[in-house]
Amino acid sequence: MEEGARQAGAPLTHDEFVRVDMRVGRILTAEPLPKARIPAYRLTVDLGPLGVKTSSARITALYTPQELPGKLVVAVVNFPPRRIAGFVSEVLVMGMDDAEGRVALLRPDGDVPPGSRVY
Repeated sequence: MEEGARQAGAPLTHDEFVRVDMRVGRILTAEPLPKARIPAYRLTVDLGPLGVKTSSARITALYTPQELPGKLVVAVVNFPPRRIAGFVSEVLVMGMDDAEGRVALLRPDGDVPPGSRVY
């Protein structure tokens, strides 16, 4: 398997899938996460009524910190927080590997209010 490629997991039931709470967020800030083993950014993401949350994202190959603020993203908001390189990541910003194994952001098509649920 190529580096960065992911294998499909075991089948989920519909009830299991709907337990994953995915929401639209707007990136407010992005800065390098210097202690990360794999290059990453420290993001702050506005999730509307859910508030502003933090996320560590390994998206440095395709994005600069200057171009990220204002971009809409999809984030999983009901995973427990994780400490990554001395930083608490509260939400998981979703992405997918491109043909070269770089992580591209999963983004809504069009302007959607932060906090909107993804179905």
